[in-house]
Amino acid sequence: MLHLSEHHGAVAHLAVVAIPVYLIVLLCRRAGVGGPALAAVEPWVVGAAVAGTLLAGATGLLVWGQAQTTLRAGHFAVGTAHFWLGIALTVVVAVLAGWRLRRVQQGRHTHGHALVAGGALPLVAVMAQGYLGGRMTYDQGVGVDRGGEFAQTGSGAAALEAALARGVALADAGRRAFSRSGLGCASCHGDKAQGLRGPSLSGGAELGQFRRVHGDGLFPPAAVSDRDFTAVDAWLRTLPRRRGRRD
Repeated sequence: MLHLSEHHGAVAHLAVVAIPVYLIVLLCRRAGVGGPALAAVEPWVVGAAVAGTLLAGATGLLVWGQAQTTLRAGHFAVGTAHFWLGIALTVVVAVLAGWRLRRVQQGRHTHGHALVAGGALPLVAVMAQGYLGGRMTYDQGVGVDRGGEFAQTGSGAAALEAALARGVALADAGRRAFSRSGLGCASCHGDKAQGLRGPSLSGGAELGQFRRVHGDGLFPPAAVSDRDFTAVDAWLRTLPRRRGRRD
């Protein structure tokens, strides 16, 4: 079953695609490219842009309720900006579509300077809104059903910290954390750190390299501490180093 945020993402992408395509259509028609074929396509592109923004707005209202229970402190300002920018985008697209319809009914051109400039405005707005929406998802986890793979990072790090607190040997605790059921490192690097999708880590790794690759991704410093890395690295150093690429 699709999660609520997935409905929003699906319909929002309709507008994300249709709006820049509409601007391209306007520019081509203004340049005299495409002829009757492009003129026939234009209403469908406009319809897709309107439908996409309206549906994104409707589903966005529901996701906004979810965001209010997820975002904290200053992060809430990002959600507010994303929400009102979406409302403004919907209004602008609806006005442009209405203006286009009226000009067609009057038998006038639909690709003048003003309309091209107006078509560029939603493009800028959808790029800005997409950026803010991305920050809400990737930085604050809005719309990530049950925490996604970040949930495993959190539980794996908590289990590692608990093992270290109980006095479990550093390398042994690191071995458990490296496993597919721990932090999940083995899913990319192999059960013996021999390398799979990710490179071989047997023989040890460097903290700086770990942070460079994962610091802004699945294992941020706030979740996986330097102490956690040290435990994992202690186990990696018990394994024979393998030759080959390690980046």
